[in-house]
Amino acid sequence: MMIDNSRSKGTIVVFITGVDGSGKSTLTEWLEQECNRRSLSVNKVWSRFNNYFSKPLLALLRLTGHNYYRQVDGEPFGFHDFEKLGLLRYLFVVLQILDVRIATRLKILSKLGKSDVLICERGPWDTLVDVMGDIAVEDLGESAFGRAFVSQVQGLGHTLLISRDYNAITAIRQELKEDHKMETKIRLYQRLSSTFDWAVINNSGSLDETKQQILNALSLAQGKTS
Repeated sequence: MMIDNSRSKGTIVVFITGVDGSGKSTLTEWLEQECNRRSLSVNKVWSRFNNYFSKPLLALLRLTGHNYYRQVDGEPFGFHDFEKLGLLRYLFVVLQILDVRIATRLKILSKLGKSDVLICERGPWDTLVDVMGDIAVEDLGESAFGRAFVSQVQGLGHTLLISRDYNAITAIRQELKEDHKMETKIRLYQRLSSTFDWAVINNSGSLDETKQQILNALSLAQGKTS
């Protein structure tokens, strides 16, 4: 993967991506601590569900029953079943592109050059997967629409897909069995990892093995930072 250092302003950018329950938060916290141990300053960003322009449409789709919440173990889970909306699906896509580009500018690009490392747990890649699952268009990532989601960050830094088997995820977080699109999202992440040449981190084994994979992917195993 080619890293565009001219846009990173000297900041090592790491996108931690993957489905809910794959271990992203645990590994993001560890990576921050590991960078601090190496005397590297760190900024962290969480960027998902940035609904600016798309909020009125989502409110309308709540009324039609396509956008709804369900209580699972006392917690609200949101579902977008937009597969049968026809061309209206693509209005949602366009509005989400606008939203994600605003969020990327405000939350990610504005922080370049302000720390040695910028760790993004969730970001444009994850929004793209969410939208692909919402509208059931699995090749959206290879289209002009898909490229518009990620053009601001493609090639900017390292993207690590944290991969974990569905059964391993649901064994730890049983409420995710209620997400009827979970297995689809796992497949979509795998598809994007091939399309955009991400490093895939297998988190189905021991945590120490996973950490070593991340260090290797970021060329930090021997103390390197670039």
